[in-house]
Amino acid sequence: MVFSGRPSTACLACRRRRLNCDRIPAGCSQCKRKNIVCTGYRDPSALRVKDETAKTWCKFEKKASGCASTAETSLPPTAAPKNMAKLSSAEMIFDAQTSTTPPCGRVDEPLKSLDLNITVPRRNSSHHLSIAYFFSSYIYATSFQAYLPAFFLDSPRTGDACSTAIEATAIAAYSRRVRSCIGIEESRKRYAKALAQVNKLLSSPESAVLDRTLACVLVLGLFEAIVFKGGAHPANWTAHTHGAMQLLRLRGPQQFKSRLSRTISSHASNNIKTCCIQRSVPVPEDFLAFDRQLRSLHDILDPSTLMAPMMHAVASIKAKALANPDCNLIHDALRLDRQILLLSKTVPDWMVYEIRPECESPSWAYKRACHHYPNARAAKAWNGIRLFQFFLVIFIMDCLSPEDGNARRRLSKLQIPDSSKSLSRYVKELKEYVTKTMDVISTDLLATIPMFLENDGHGGRFIPVARSLVWPLAIVECSDLSPQPARKFARQHLDMLASDLNIPEAVHPARFDDPVEDWLHLFHLG
Repeated sequence: MVFSGRPSTACLACRRRRLNCDRIPAGCSQCKRKNIVCTGYRDPSALRVKDETAKTWCKFEKKASGCASTAETSLPPTAAPKNMAKLSSAEMIFDAQTSTTPPCGRVDEPLKSLDLNITVPRRNSSHHLSIAYFFSSYIYATSFQAYLPAFFLDSPRTGDACSTAIEATAIAAYSRRVRSCIGIEESRKRYAKALAQVNKLLSSPESAVLDRTLACVLVLGLFEAIVFKGGAHPANWTAHTHGAMQLLRLRGPQQFKSRLSRTISSHASNNIKTCCIQRSVPVPEDFLAFDRQLRSLHDILDPSTLMAPMMHAVASIKAKALANPDCNLIHDALRLDRQILLLSKTVPDWMVYEIRPECESPSWAYKRACHHYPNARAAKAWNGIRLFQFFLVIFIMDCLSPEDGNARRRLSKLQIPDSSKSLSRYVKELKEYVTKTMDVISTDLLATIPMFLENDGHGGRFIPVARSLVWPLAIVECSDLSPQPARKFARQHLDMLASDLNIPEAVHPARFDDPVEDWLHLFHLG
């Protein structure tokens, strides 16, 4: 490791311009004069480590052979096995506290996360680093992992809409991780090109029904999720999702013929159902029929197949409650909650997890509770189930806590299954059940955090797939039903996650200003 000098304590804007920052606590006067927001000042005691791997490799190649890099460039990936590298991550710069007692870490066993056998040429190029990071780290444990490598790595079509969309999204993901504004601008240019290309494909009935076209639309939606800025409505992502639904209708029975087609269709279907849940609208009837047919041909142990009935039911309950408030929907929610508990006891083997003994759990873990899952995919699936439970218990409590006269009149019409109980006693029991359930769900969710951390030698850092924690952690933090210690713990780790993965939207103050139009589901699906 080489000492590169004392780090500057100036704010980011002054560091970039090499200005003499006066470091006023409320914000430097240099930024104030330029009418820009001062980003604050980094901790000078924090360890700054820069990954020099690519630079060192380039120097070594030049020293060994003056024309080595030229020869390398001319070789296709399959023809240069000695010049290939398996990249598990593309993280370039990170901050880590030097304290010997980090605020969080992970269990001793290595996380089975970055186990993809993705190989790329070892070249000193941000483009290739972006592709490597995207396929080996960013889409790990997401629905994209099941089919996207086949479209880009196995059968590349350089320059077509799908390839351009993947390149744009990869550059955006990598640039956001390393905080490169230049990279983001480059990704937007490629995105605009991909958008024009896919619009041309959609104008032709023959090309509109191709698997690559649907995959391209889904990738464009992922791009919108990556570059999304908090405080706005995710209109572009929603537009791509609605476009995917129209493509599913247009594609017809042909999308059930091959496994690849079914996988892509299932991914699009999952996005559409999640969008319906988020916006409290029912899943369209024709789409329900399509989804049943798709599930009958899909792997019964696949997460999308297991959760589809729950997603339909949650969307239906939320839509009915918005259109025609009725406190008796509580019974539907309780019935669905029991079904979810039953499913939790009969999950397939790949979802079975262990509850670590307290003596083996990290000392920082919430209630010293720690779950060990086979992989991050299983942890994500369980957290998806817990999301449904969050929706249900919060809905039940909202019905039981009327805020106006109309709501109180509706509650007075609540049907009581046991005629021997009074309404007040039944409501009290339901509230106790909701409070207890929320405590259990929150604890189980927070116990998954160690599975999304990697050990870099200076404490735990969140891996890219940890962005799926943003939505459930935000619910725990912001819900009055959550125990206060759980809310505090969730907030602490949201702050860390936002810092590690450079997603300030995770802690944006306007996250829940408009429950119908918030953006937290983008991180769960992206």
